[in-house]
Amino acid sequence: MTQMKYYFYHGLSWPQLSYVAEDEKGNIVGYVLAKMEEDGEDLKHGHITSLAVKRSHRRLGLAQKLMDQASEAMVECFDAKYVSLHVRKSNRAALNLYKNSLKFETVEIEPKYYALA
Repeated sequence: MTQMKYYFYHGLSWPQLSYVAEDEKGNIVGYVLAKMEEDGEDLKHGHITSLAVKRSHRRLGLAQKLMDQASEAMVECFDAKYVSLHVRKSNRAALNLYKNSLKFETVEIEPKYYALA
């Protein structure tokens, strides 16, 4: 599946789980793309596929707000019990955000999850 088809699939399947942040001029400065996992596990859970905030708008709490919106929608709309995500071990800024600000826990490390570019 091409990357664009993957994103369209998210938008069409779970439109209530993706959000954008705009600046005062209406320009998009951040987004979160999320979905519900369909792997048949006993506990329903959501997954953050992608989170990004433009460099010029970081450290303003936008990532927190985007994640809160998506997480709340997962619970309210789909009765999600928890939220998962993947992050590169080398992405220190993201690890700091997820662990310290958003209180995520490392549950598992998947070797070779990210293919070498």
